[in-house]
Amino acid sequence: MELLQAEELKCHHCEDPCDESIQADDHHFCCYGCRAVYELLDQSNLNQYYTETSKENKSLSELKAERKYAFLDNEDIQKQLLRFKSDDVSVVKWFLPGIHCSSCIYLLEHLTKLDQAVIRSEVNFVKREVIITFNHHEKSLRQLAVLLSQLGYEPGISLCSLDKTKKQVAKSNIGTKLAVAGFCFGNAMLMSMPEYLDRNFLLTNDFKTVFNWINFALAFPVVLYAASDYFQKAWKGIRYENLNIDVPIALGILTLFGRSSYEIISGVGMGYVDSLAGLIFFLLIGKWYQGKTYQALSFDRDFTSYFPVSVTCRVDEEELPRPLKDLRKGDVVVIHNDELIPADGIIVSGTGNIDYSFVTGESNPTRKTEGQQVYAGGRQKGTELTIALSQTVNNSELTSLWNTDSFKKKNQADLYTWVDKISKYFTLTIIILAIATGVFWWANDPSLIWNSVTAVLIVACPCALALVLPFAYGHAMRKLGNEGLYLKNAEVIESLAKVDSIVFDKTGTLTMVQAGISYQGDVIEGKYMQALKSALGNSAHPLSRLIHNELPSVVKLPIIAFKEITGHGFEAEVDGVYIKVGSAEFLGLTEDPLNETRVYISANDKKGCFIIKSAYRPGIFDLLKQLRNRFKLTLLSGDNSSEKNVLQPHFDEIFFNQKPLDKLTYIKDHEANHLMVGDGLNDAGALNEASVGVAIAEDIHQFSPACDAILTSNKVTDISHVLHFSKRVVWIVFIAFGISFLYNIVGLSFAMSGHLTPLISAILMPISSVTVVGFVTLMVTWLGEKRLDLNLPF
Repeated sequence: MELLQAEELKCHHCEDPCDESIQADDHHFCCYGCRAVYELLDQSNLNQYYTETSKENKSLSELKAERKYAFLDNEDIQKQLLRFKSDDVSVVKWFLPGIHCSSCIYLLEHLTKLDQAVIRSEVNFVKREVIITFNHHEKSLRQLAVLLSQLGYEPGISLCSLDKTKKQVAKSNIGTKLAVAGFCFGNAMLMSMPEYLDRNFLLTNDFKTVFNWINFALAFPVVLYAASDYFQKAWKGIRYENLNIDVPIALGILTLFGRSSYEIISGVGMGYVDSLAGLIFFLLIGKWYQGKTYQALSFDRDFTSYFPVSVTCRVDEEELPRPLKDLRKGDVVVIHNDELIPADGIIVSGTGNIDYSFVTGESNPTRKTEGQQVYAGGRQKGTELTIALSQTVNNSELTSLWNTDSFKKKNQADLYTWVDKISKYFTLTIIILAIATGVFWWANDPSLIWNSVTAVLIVACPCALALVLPFAYGHAMRKLGNEGLYLKNAEVIESLAKVDSIVFDKTGTLTMVQAGISYQGDVIEGKYMQALKSALGNSAHPLSRLIHNELPSVVKLPIIAFKEITGHGFEAEVDGVYIKVGSAEFLGLTEDPLNETRVYISANDKKGCFIIKSAYRPGIFDLLKQLRNRFKLTLLSGDNSSEKNVLQPHFDEIFFNQKPLDKLTYIKDHEANHLMVGDGLNDAGALNEASVGVAIAEDIHQFSPACDAILTSNKVTDISHVLHFSKRVVWIVFIAFGISFLYNIVGLSFAMSGHLTPLISAILMPISSVTVVGFVTLMVTWLGEKRLDLNLPF
């Protein structure tokens, strides 16, 4: 009686069966995790979720999911999980172990069509992660988790996963399912062997019947347990009008099971249980093997080794530049005008006027004061801001922010769009072909119907097609990063391959600053020097930073007001001193057309200018000569025309005295696949408008969201190799597409003609994906190791 009572116990939290071993407050739990969540809800006074069971129009699974994720209403947990939260919008990144094919990506990236509260959804297939931006007034974090769970993509959230320093690993019972399928497959083969070998009919019908019914019994754990994931994903896909790759697989399994059930129950045959069990066994092996292979081949998305960004860190009242990868929780960083907040933190001093368009797409600045929290990805506008970091810096987080819709370009990555369309209709095409195959063999040889239809449903796979681009472009992206070119995302590779026109800026791109900064004008000293250096240190312009570093060390003064006008200069009030720095025009002066760069300054009534001597980068004219034979070259320079005779022979078009708006207008008015190479700040508009925008990073690194790539300054002369390499990578992609199409065409031909069994189909399907992924990985890696300068025939 006690045993019966124990078997009827259900977990108070998730309602799964449990025993009496784990208890709390007279409640029983199936595991310590459920008990921990219950205790957390109890401490937070959220136990009402255990009594809210009379929800209208909600299925049992939805009610169970709501109860499971009730702890997400806890504000402390939300703070740990949310990457960003404003008055209306929140951003969360979750690990979804259930992502496994291109249809998964399509469904998850179209959550906006399923729920209006979801603003944006982006999937990282290799890491099995999704970043969702949503309106938390319309949908809570708990409701979002329930939605994903109902779709078949249960978020991998646990109390342990709240520790963001730990790597999340997919919890999977695929090992157990493999064991069950393997056991049933082996025994089904054993039970079927007498039927195959008994050609002289020595085996009595009684024995055949017994063996058939044993096989029938073995089919149930295989279909109901080992193959359960395929049925669940297929049903949820159909429910939300998405024909994923699991639909034809599930149909193939049901086809074999249904036919086997009919033959065994009616006594007209032995069925196909051995083929059914073998099919599922090899499908599971393929699924496991794919996961391991993709994990081994996946390109490194942790860019800390070559992401060229640093910030100013305050240590013992001294300000020092420090790479992002070296920052830790508790470090105090100084954020100047137009600089990016590298990680979540609390304002220590200063007033924040923060633009979160980098995160949410909304450009309205948010005012923050001392003691308030600020989020990674915000950009300070105005005076200096000091922040104590509450989280460690995560470069991959900044990278994903860089890829928000706010900075995406139109008509980019045509191959991705093309693959999405194919994947969308692939499953429907396979089902139609399977029906046609069944009709054909029903009319010609009914004995081949079941194997042929099942083989058609199993052998075709769009996964290889869908994985070619992320793996090829991803590995190319890593190789280019190691060469000093950091790309915004893998899609930029395709855009680079299409470039037919290159537009250069001059200062800082073709030229570099030599040792030598001189000053002419009124003497600047004492408080004026302090004010000038304090203001220059808050400017985002590279020349301002350069001059700032050349000035003598002084005690900083508080900046009361600061305004920077891109392409002109800035003005500031520093402890009663009015500072103005910029071009001669900005200060109302007349500039002589000299062969030098000048930055004019005024501090109250004192005026002067800094003269910066520069020289052309070594090898820059050799680069222009290489590019001139293949691309249209244009120079858009903000400097005067004193060096026109030097530069004219190397360009098709050349323009001087160009303001940022002039550069933007040129890109807009000239239709071409432009590559714009320039300053990430002054040329931001042109960089964003061009097909590909490359910002040059000097010693003081500026992270510009408007650009598509950041190139270290000493690698400018490698641009020709980069463009050549990108074209080769795209050719590799086309070759891989050809291999994938050839596999599907040949596989379907053999399956439809009745020459391919479901068992062989199950083996071939994962092998095709791994083969194609391995091909692109090895080819791109080989190209990268040859330093991008191979003379290949494509």
